[in-house]
Amino acid sequence: MKTEASKRCRQTGFSLVEMMVVVAIVMIMAAVALPNISQYFRTYTIRGGSQAFAGEMQSARSKGIMSNTNAGVSFVVVDRDSYRWVMEDLPTLAEQLGPLHDLPTGVEFEPTTAANSGPSVRFTRLGSFCNPGDTSSGCAAAVATVCTGPEMAAGGRCAYGTGLNFVEPVATPSGAVEIMLHERQTELRTTVRLVPGGRVYQNPGWETP
Repeated sequence: MKTEASKRCRQTGFSLVEMMVVVAIVMIMAAVALPNISQYFRTYTIRGGSQAFAGEMQSARSKGIMSNTNAGVSFVVVDRDSYRWVMEDLPTLAEQLGPLHDLPTGVEFEPTTAANSGPSVRFTRLGSFCNPGDTSSGCAAAVATVCTGPEMAAGGRCAYGTGLNFVEPVATPSGAVEIMLHERQTELRTTVRLVPGGRVYQNPGWETP
């Protein structure tokens, strides 16, 4: 008769072959997953910056509609890594200026020298927009003062590439403009496009030089 001790002796663990099979499966899964994980981390910074930028642009459009402002609401790329909205109907500059936002570290706006380009767009009370850089469109001139006081001294904000143009007209659809974002470390670029009706679209693709 088999004793309890002999039964316990036969209760062994995994065999070497079984462990090798498990290790092989884990390695195959890792090989499949790692490229996707690597791509996610490569695009994480610029993706976050692009989403925040597009969201704030959409917020500026909504303010133009809800406030029924006569002068519209300008959305300004202040310099190579800062942006804000400006509501010029309000009585003082402090009230007119929306919060100054910075792109994530390492991400910047790509300047352009295209014809009719500029630093801003102007949303109307109907939700559409006009391009102050296009002198033939009758759009009011771009707002001049977008940074004041402490912001100018706070870590060099509003001082990286001021005076450049970032809003570039594109051929398709007619009247649309886009702003390109560039991540310096990975050299990835993506665009945020504004179409004539005022809708904001993010480019889901990535461009490299």
